[in-house]
Amino acid sequence: MMKHLIRPMFLLTAALLFLSARQEVSVVDKIIDEGRNRSEVMAHLDHLTNKIGPRLTSSAKLTKACEWAKSQFEKWGLKNCRLEEWGTFPVGFNRGPWSGKMISPEAADLTFITMSWTPGTEGPVEGPAILGPSTEEELEKVTPKLAGAWVLSPGTSTGKELNEKILAAYDKAGIAGLIRRGGQDLLVTGGNNRISWEKLPKRVNIVLQRPQFDRIKELLGDDKEVKLKFDIKNEFVKGPIPLYNVLAEIPGTEKPEEMVIVGGHIDSWDGATGTTDNGTGTCTTLEAARLLMKAGAKPKRTIRFMLWSGEEQGLLGSLAYMRKHPDENARISAVLVHDGGTNYVSGILATKPMVPLFEKVFEPVLKLDADMPFTISERDGLPRGIGSDHDSYIQAGVPGFFWSQAGRANYTHTHHTQYDTYDAAIPEYQKHTSMVVAVGSLGIANLDALLPREGLVSSRGGGGRRASPRMLGVNTDDDGVTIVDVVEDSPAIRAGLKAGDKILKVGDKEVKDNASLREAIRDAPHKTTVRVKRGDKEQDVDVTFDRFLGIETEDDGFTVTSVNENSAASKAGVKPGDKIFKFDGKEIKNSESLRAAMRDGPKKAKLVVMRDGKPVELEVEFER
Repeated sequence: MMKHLIRPMFLLTAALLFLSARQEVSVVDKIIDEGRNRSEVMAHLDHLTNKIGPRLTSSAKLTKACEWAKSQFEKWGLKNCRLEEWGTFPVGFNRGPWSGKMISPEAADLTFITMSWTPGTEGPVEGPAILGPSTEEELEKVTPKLAGAWVLSPGTSTGKELNEKILAAYDKAGIAGLIRRGGQDLLVTGGNNRISWEKLPKRVNIVLQRPQFDRIKELLGDDKEVKLKFDIKNEFVKGPIPLYNVLAEIPGTEKPEEMVIVGGHIDSWDGATGTTDNGTGTCTTLEAARLLMKAGAKPKRTIRFMLWSGEEQGLLGSLAYMRKHPDENARISAVLVHDGGTNYVSGILATKPMVPLFEKVFEPVLKLDADMPFTISERDGLPRGIGSDHDSYIQAGVPGFFWSQAGRANYTHTHHTQYDTYDAAIPEYQKHTSMVVAVGSLGIANLDALLPREGLVSSRGGGGRRASPRMLGVNTDDDGVTIVDVVEDSPAIRAGLKAGDKILKVGDKEVKDNASLREAIRDAPHKTTVRVKRGDKEQDVDVTFDRFLGIETEDDGFTVTSVNENSAASKAGVKPGDKIFKFDGKEIKNSESLRAAMRDGPKKAKLVVMRDGKPVELEVEFER
């Protein structure tokens, strides 16, 4: 009797396995059909960046964006949709419109930015432009002219004591504001959130596009009377300001306690609308969730969608979440983070044990579009220090992945700059990436076991910063290799690189586009050789990269206002309020002398800070 039942039972089991496999293929087919023909990813991005706008951590627009994202997840039928508070900021900041003009002796609209968490003007403020002092004699001469003036920073090192004296004179006289020289074209937004309501910054600080700054300085040098007018609507909001991560889930059918996390950061800097950093990643995360729900996906493990905030201030949202939920880490198979701009997802890095698993997971992706190939690259450990939220998980021993990306977009052109607007996003890349993320997350969720963790952490890192051409000190054209601008006081300018040079190699790595340039810079040693093509000739130049402590300072350049988590400074024990006194035996007088000491000093060095009036000796070690 049992003998006769074996064959029918075998056939039934085989049929069930076939149907199960066919059902999974059917879901993938549905994802691809919906993603190709009825994608909504650009509609998500339009709403996020154009209707809501920039999403600075602690701003009202960030809270609005989090609430909107949660409502989208709910509309599509995801479960456990929620905002989870991860912390507060003592002061909120909302940026309104800003404008500036040169009124005389020439009429010109001015292109500029102010940093986040800095004051604006109280309505339009018109005043004369004057050149700021760089010596005691110049300060004495210019002091009677300071009241109500727009002061151009001289851009020269003045030393600690004189710098403090000059700034005190500005504040006492009541200048209209301080104007600093910006980039040739790009204006990069940043800012220090570590301020208190009781001690709000008062001085207006403007960063003006370099050609306009130079023109005003030229006119002043010709003894022309220059009048400027600025209207900057920056608003401080008394806190505490609650800050949130957004979470939503497709529950697992077999192992719901285990999960795959798909995400990006929803916060942005506010010098533009935060499109490629990281509206693009936020909206591919949203669209991947919609595609999976539309296709009727029933993953074995839970797929959780997370949109973290506070990323731009040091991965604050993801780190805080992990501290609150450490028990989850052992149950997470993978964390897939899209935070590299609008170029299409072109691959994933994997350790050797992961490669055969990923070959199975991403098999449907390999056939999606021949013009957008996908590569699984074996690595000796997953690289950390890129500077996005997957880093938080890698540090805790969880497989975290930062998608490789390729395409025609120039990420450097938009990253934190005034050009990070909706029109920078490339629709076909956004659609493609949404499908890859959806198919990849479903495949990993349906694997027989969690991804292996042996050999997870790479010995190489990026110093806590995402590698970019700015680490070299250049801005590149859309091809990613032609230098269009060289940043002042940068490794590039010290090495003699020039606009028009085409970067061919960094160290031993060939450079073909923006993605390969970023990878080469990330893996380059502290001192390396860069090969460029200048005109018809190739030549090598020696480059010494700057090292980054991972601190922000006051205007004096050495009083620490904040310390980035997991940075060289954080690991050494540097604290806000410390005054950098010596590095490798060299006295530190300002930010320039600190950078020079770190650049020329050893990988491991003694750092002396003044803390509560007493010297404290620390040991700092850089990753390269």
